[in-house]
Amino acid sequence: MSATLDLALTGLHHVGILVLFGVLMAEWVLLCLPLSLRGIELIAKVDLAYGVFAGLVVAAGCARVAWGAKSASFYLGYSVFWMKLGLFVAIALISVLPTLTYLRWRRTARAGGALPGAAAVARTRRWVLLQLGLFTALPVLAAMMARGFGY
Repeated sequence: MSATLDLALTGLHHVGILVLFGVLMAEWVLLCLPLSLRGIELIAKVDLAYGVFAGLVVAAGCARVAWGAKSASFYLGYSVFWMKLGLFVAIALISVLPTLTYLRWRRTARAGGALPGAAAVARTRRWVLLQLGLFTALPVLAAMMARGFGY
């Protein structure tokens, strides 16, 4: 394993996580604005970017486990790694609800139907806020891993 490859994988993983958080924050901000057909189309595109960057984070993370400076046994035998991975999976599962909602809103709006009501938007905004809240624990777990806590 070269130090250059390890640095590239780590950088890709970290930048992906930062962008992922930014995209999720953009979803939340868009949900705070009055929604129009254009707004629904935009939030659906932002949510697609969320999915793409989540995939990038997973791919870079898997590459770090497989080819990074630390061995796979370091990660796979580390409880904090599993906590971090479990939290990421929980956030991903929660994200399915807003994604399905955006797709339904877009389909309805394109068909000439009504825009979502305030209650539906508020409910979806709470799901996104829950993801953001849980997301904040990821860097804490990463810092714990970097310092060997729980190993």
